[in-house]
Amino acid sequence: MLNESSLDTALRAALGGQVVTVQNALNIPALSGAVEFIAGTVASLPVRLYRTENGRTEEIADDYRLRLLNQETGDLLDAFQWKCTLIRDYVLVGNGYSYLEWVENRLQGIYYVDPGQVSADIGVDPIYKTARFWIGGQQYTDYRIFRVLRNTRDGATGVGVVGESPTQLETMLNAMVYENRMVRTGSKKGFLKSKNRLTQEVITQLKSAWRKLYGNTSDETVVVLNDGIEFQDAGQTAVESQLNESKQTNSREIYKMFCIAPSIFEGGATPEDLKNTVRFAIKPAVKALQTAINRFCLLESEKDTLSFELDMDVLDGTDMLSRYQAYEVAVKNGWMQLDEVRYEEGRNPLGLKFIRLGLDTVIYDPNTGLIYTPNTKEWTDTGMKGGGASASGSQSG
Repeated sequence: MLNESSLDTALRAALGGQVVTVQNALNIPALSGAVEFIAGTVASLPVRLYRTENGRTEEIADDYRLRLLNQETGDLLDAFQWKCTLIRDYVLVGNGYSYLEWVENRLQGIYYVDPGQVSADIGVDPIYKTARFWIGGQQYTDYRIFRVLRNTRDGATGVGVVGESPTQLETMLNAMVYENRMVRTGSKKGFLKSKNRLTQEVITQLKSAWRKLYGNTSDETVVVLNDGIEFQDAGQTAVESQLNESKQTNSREIYKMFCIAPSIFEGGATPEDLKNTVRFAIKPAVKALQTAINRFCLLESEKDTLSFELDMDVLDGTDMLSRYQAYEVAVKNGWMQLDEVRYEEGRNPLGLKFIRLGLDTVIYDPNTGLIYTPNTKEWTDTGMKGGGASASGSQSG
């Protein structure tokens, strides 16, 4: 059964159009750069594990799965290569697949699988969707196939940019083929006009001389035209005269396709350009991978309390001044400690487990309705406990 992407490919082949594949689409520099930008950025983000219970969240640093997701997957691909390749498949093909090796309730390894090696047998029920997967002639159940899917409708297969925008990519590829032919042959378009009828021998000699003159490996610099023969330049077409401009326009169209600010690659990117690129190009891929990790790498009994997250805070690490200013605000307002800041910066803790409070700070406890003023060392009862209001009293301590 053909999906929409396969049907489009089949029709193009039947009608004589150029079939756009992942291999030839990556010949487009803007597309290749955009894909590597997204995949490399997402793959560089560390995966962290958190436990949330009774309204409190704490990070878990000793779970065995963190090594699989951040260092060694058990496959020939390490964790960075696995995430990078998975996101590349997610963007280009729409399907990022891996095989999960579960031994009882323990995940032993994560093995990348090329989407071309995976066949999905999708159930016919449009509501209660089911799918079985075939890899190398073997059938695998749903929960063993890790999936990151783009624009999916069935939860088993997706659609990437190659299958989603074949016409636009084909236009760019044709422009590259046209330019390549011009550079390779060095041909000059025009007409040879003669007042008299030429013999076939003269025509053959003219063609040979012209080919030598404009060939890219010829040392010939002159063609002698007999009396009555003149050359009329056919003139450059609009495509030839605006080739560089077209390439720049096509590159910008690619960046739009990936929601990347063109200034990221062209230079002069503003903080707002970087922020929007992270928000619209990087974050969706991060969310897709993070959701898949939580779905396939956690036991059902763990999903209520545990969650994996890709730490996007490291993307702010390039701007040291902004990062340190944010730390200053966090420490000054008491919701981060100095050792927590040092931990985020990869430095050893100093054992400073204190929160800074100014003498002008007033502390209010909504559970008891008490206010403490450090400057005067006084406790004041607001009478607001339980939502009621009454006259306040004070006690010194």
